[in-house]
Amino acid sequence: MSIRRNQKQNFLDSKIIPFIKKYGIFIIGLFVVFPYAYKYYKLMIESVNNSKMQAEQTANTNENAKADPQITKKKTEEVAKKYPKIDTKTMATLVASARGIASAFGTNVEDNHIIFGGTVELFNVNAWNEDETEAMRLLKKHTGTFPVLEELYYKTATRSRNLISDILKYLSDAQIQKMRTYYKSKGYTWF
Repeated sequence: MSIRRNQKQNFLDSKIIPFIKKYGIFIIGLFVVFPYAYKYYKLMIESVNNSKMQAEQTANTNENAKADPQITKKKTEEVAKKYPKIDTKTMATLVASARGIASAFGTNVEDNHIIFGGTVELFNVNAWNEDETEAMRLLKKHTGTFPVLEELYYKTATRSRNLISDILKYLSDAQIQKMRTYYKSKGYTWF
């Protein structure tokens, strides 16, 4: 007679190995396919967001190219609603400064005209030279409200141009360093 012992089956042998045999291919597929699917999904979302931003920029450029005062006023009011703590006098000064900076850099809408559906730009002779001192004077006026000035410059004063890029493009290195030290002395680091 043989004595039968009550042996417990090992957890590994009874649960894990049959599970892996049954679902192993799905688990491996999940670890292989999921990262690629996630990466593809992120790229598609980024592509859609980029195309939306590009469409908004093109629409803004086309609206600003008309230089219509009513469109400019509407855009200024939209920016003013975005910043409710800024009073109307300060907002009017910011709008005038954004236009003044655009005029000083030669990037304002009135001096730059588009023909043939935006493929050819006719530049005014006055826009060929920059007035850096005037631009620096206007930039120094608005240390704490620089983001608002930047948005007004982008949306109303130019055809979708970035203020920081234009500052870096049109001011010399010494002037940029002077502006950075001035802003830093006031407690701001905008560019």
